[in-house]
Parts: sequence; structure tokens; C-alpha cells
Amino acid sequence: MSFLITVALTFALIVLALLVFRYVGLPVYRVEAINIKVLLESVLDETASTADWDVFIGVPIRHDPELDKIRLQCAMLAETTMIERAGMVIFSEQGRSQLAAIVELLNAQIAAMEHRHD
Repeated sequence: MSFLITVALTFALIVLALLVFRYVGLPVYRVEAINIKVLLESVLDETASTADWDVFIGVPIRHDPELDKIRLQCAMLAETTMIERAGMVIFSEQGRSQLAAIVELLNAQIAAMEHRHD
């Protein structure tokens, strides 16, 4: 009897979740230039976790090809200049200088977007 109650409550919960998603919409995470900038700055400060880095590298940015190019550039850079130490992302000096250049590029993109909105 308790099995049937558990199945019925689980079914009701799933139906409720589907109805909420139907009328509210599925949650969407859109990576923007400011998100990448914050991540890369935390990498340069050596405070970014490998989990943060893996999510950034592993998820394509389909809505913005320029940001996806930056993601791919960072992934290629990580192949040769990144190590993981105590769960944190650490880059060599060469990698850090290239990441700093990417942050400057992102700063320019962010400033241009803010200028367009003014």
C-alpha cells in the first residue's frame, strides 16, 4: 500500500513540475561577456575552482559566436599552460598573460555594449 502511495505522490510531483515548466518556462543560463570576465579574473587571482573552469569550457555558447571563440581559445590554452592544484585552476605565466589579454578584450566588448545602451 505504501508503495502505491509513493508512486502516486511521485507522479503528482512530476506532473506539477511539468506544469510549472510549461507555464513559467525552463530555466536558461546564458553566458555573457561579464560572466567570462569574472571567471577569468578569478583564474588570474587563482581563486577559480576546476568545477567552474570545467563548466565554462564544457558548455558551448551558441547564442554568441564571439564568446564561444573565446571559450575555445581558453580551452586550447588550458591544454598547454594549465595545471590543477588543490582543486584550483593555475596557469603558467604565459597562460596568465594570454588570459589577461582576453580579459582586456572582454572589457572592450563590455564597454562597447554599455555605450550602445546609453
